[in-house]
Amino acid sequence: MKVNSVPSTNWSFTLVGRLMLAEAVTFAIASILHFGVAESFIGAAIPEAIIAVVLGAGSIAVIRRGTGSWWIGLATTLFAVAGVIIGLSVILGGRASRPIDLAYHATIFVALVITVVLLFVSRR
Repeated sequence: MKVNSVPSTNWSFTLVGRLMLAEAVTFAIASILHFGVAESFIGAAIPEAIIAVVLGAGSIAVIRRGTGSWWIGLATTLFAVAGVIIGLSVILGGRASRPIDLAYHATIFVALVITVVLLFVSRR
C-alpha cells in the first residue's frame, strides 16, 4: 500500500484552491446567465464576471502554493464576499422579486465563508 507523502497542509491548500475554483465557476455561470442567456441584467453580469476572474486567479495561486498564496487566497475570497454582500443588498433593496438570485447569493455567501475558515485552518 502506497502512503501519501503530501503533507496535510498541502492537501488542504489544494482542497481550498479547488473549492475557490468551483466558486469562481459559479460566478462565471451567473454572469453568463445575466448577460442575456436567462435574463439581461448587466448590473449583475459585470460584477459577477469580475469576481469570477479574481476568485479564479486566487484559486490558481492557492493551488500552486507560491509565495504569498495564502494572502492572495484570503484577499480574493474576501473580495468575493464583499461582492456578494453588495449583491444581496441590491437584491433585498430592489423592487423586483428575485428568489433565484437571493438563493444563489445566500448559498455562495455561506460557501465563501466556509472557504475563509478553511483558509485559516489550512494555514496552521
